[in-house]
Amino acid sequence: MAWKAWRGLVPAAALLMAAAVAAPAALNPDETAVNPAAIARAVEKAILRASEKVAPAVVNIVAVREVAGPPLMLEGSPRAPDVLPDELRERLRDELERRRVPLVPFQVRGNGSGFIISAEGHILTSEHVVRDAVRLEVTLADRRRYHAEAVGADPRRDLAVIRIDAQGLPVAQLGDASKLARGQFVIALGSPFGFGRDGQASLSFGIVSGTGRTIPGIGRELDRYYGNLIQTDAAINPGNSGGPLVDLEGKVVGVNAVISSRDGFSDGVGFAVPITRRTKAIIERLKRGERIVYGFLGVEIHEVTEAEADQIGAEVGEGAYVSKVLAGMPAAEAGLRPGDVVLRVGDTPVHEPDDLIQIVQAAPVGEKVVLTILRDGERREIAVEVGRRPAPEALLASAEGGRWWRGMRVVPLSDELREQTGLEAGRRGVFVREVRDGSPAADSGIVPGMVIDQVGPTKIASVREFAAATAEGEGPVFVHVASAGIKIIKAPGKDAPDPGGSGENKDQPGG
Repeated sequence: MAWKAWRGLVPAAALLMAAAVAAPAALNPDETAVNPAAIARAVEKAILRASEKVAPAVVNIVAVREVAGPPLMLEGSPRAPDVLPDELRERLRDELERRRVPLVPFQVRGNGSGFIISAEGHILTSEHVVRDAVRLEVTLADRRRYHAEAVGADPRRDLAVIRIDAQGLPVAQLGDASKLARGQFVIALGSPFGFGRDGQASLSFGIVSGTGRTIPGIGRELDRYYGNLIQTDAAINPGNSGGPLVDLEGKVVGVNAVISSRDGFSDGVGFAVPITRRTKAIIERLKRGERIVYGFLGVEIHEVTEAEADQIGAEVGEGAYVSKVLAGMPAAEAGLRPGDVVLRVGDTPVHEPDDLIQIVQAAPVGEKVVLTILRDGERREIAVEVGRRPAPEALLASAEGGRWWRGMRVVPLSDELREQTGLEAGRRGVFVREVRDGSPAADSGIVPGMVIDQVGPTKIASVREFAAATAEGEGPVFVHVASAGIKIIKAPGKDAPDPGGSGENKDQPGG
């Protein structure tokens, strides 16, 4: 299932003009000059050769999910939660809960694509294709069908590896997207709208429209990083996600992931996660079932605007402007401030915010990096120890000023909140700001407005202490609530991850 997918057709005249540049070496010069049909045939042969190399390794994936919705939201409905973008599905669920619409459980079948990366049955796809699936059904190009198991997933980069019990399978060859250039021909294969569920992948053809593209905001609640993407006009639609983007040598240069569209269907602007040296390292770790860890500083950043440049003496569009520093995170502890502009990390220049994100998230956790910043018109250096990127719900809560845990969000207990709750001035703890219906916190009797001052045997006086006290507990945990006594909060169920917050922010949740 694609978040959205794209579709774009190269006009025949433009295609032939491009072919005239790309193909003469393979043709007789005289024939090129007098026989345009020969040019078209040469391009056609190149497409056929490339697709024949990779098509046997392309698979269709059906992900079966168990969801809850109103009685009229039946499986296959165009508005079923399974086919909505992540953030819209969350908003729909919240709205239904707010209106107290009765929900009924049912299963939906999402369609996506993937491609085989090992003869032993490993398949690479998009993480959102297989996310929350209770069953995965894979159809190969030779029409054989298998049940697959999840092996490893990286929600941030939207990559996942699943595996089927088979041997001697055809394997797609991974290329190098760092060598791609605008105007280069590419082919997209997959199962748009389910046309490919029989294993016969659909093919579309186009060009690389751009490289290094960034789409901020999409999948924020999952902390997705849609940056350094390949943009293409090769036709991709819902169902293409997870399928390969291939060059004319038949090598996979990208994993089709997301589109920019007004109506949810192809507008000729689509994006793929590039196959690079770093991506290949992630894939190998996912094949081993390892968790992918990213570096983190704890700042939100954006491009330097003209107004900001005038204020601080920076250059417009150069560097990463720090709009927010998250409390208790490495950047805050190192002394980074809102209004600083990061110009370099070590010897590497930062031309735009995405540069900083890529450098930091690739840095080893615990490594010290030196940031060259501009502050009040002066350059200075700050050493920051790279931290581990928090889980999405913890990251969102930090940005909102608190922490989510088992369905409740706690925030610092301010003097104003002490007064509102009738607590004495010296009372310490954390204030429960929100509680999600149906969460472990709600089931245990926790409601907004309560004050928690103890977790297990540990007295807590701040959100940071609360986070430390709840970090290791996997089973039931008791908390002490001021004026209400002890509450026992059960762990989330296996298929019920700890619900976090939601929010919109145009700044990128940077390094």
